[in-house]
Amino acid sequence: MAAIEDIVGWCRQELSRLAHRLEQLQSGHLRTYEKHPHSPGWLEIDTTAQSIELCRQYMSEFNAIIARHPEVAPPAPSAPPPAPARVVHPAPHPAAAHGVHVSGFKDTTHPGWVNGWAVVKGQPPKWQVIGIYESHAEAVEAAAEAGEGYYARWGGYNTQTKDFTSGPAMTG
Repeated sequence: MAAIEDIVGWCRQELSRLAHRLEQLQSGHLRTYEKHPHSPGWLEIDTTAQSIELCRQYMSEFNAIIARHPEVAPPAPSAPPPAPARVVHPAPHPAAAHGVHVSGFKDTTHPGWVNGWAVVKGQPPKWQVIGIYESHAEAVEAAAEAGEGYYARWGGYNTQTKDFTSGPAMTG
């Protein structure tokens, strides 16, 4: 087995583990805290919201690595997986003057989320999202049409809350 297959396989395992952790954090079954010394004992600060955001960022990074190596197929499961659901519908976005074009791959682990190549402007957490596409080429073309400052970036888009999340930029 080639090294890249090992890396992509590990990314898939970590993605599954993080999806389970994110589900526990969002449901309230798991909470995270920081302890700080405080007289006469300890001060506990709830960091669950930060943990949720970190899970989403790491999942986005793993999705980006997997997407960069489509030739590496996952191991054959005992039953064939369902075909990825394709979401195609416009959704209004308060930061954009027009609706957001959505045609990514439905995230079967997280209802309401779509993974794909987004056309964004700005930097997190104030991204201005005008579209999410299945292919990098479509996103680059849409970014060029959108004008100065827009660029393509892999990530996840919540069609309900209109949130976009992506990990650090990956150059290659």
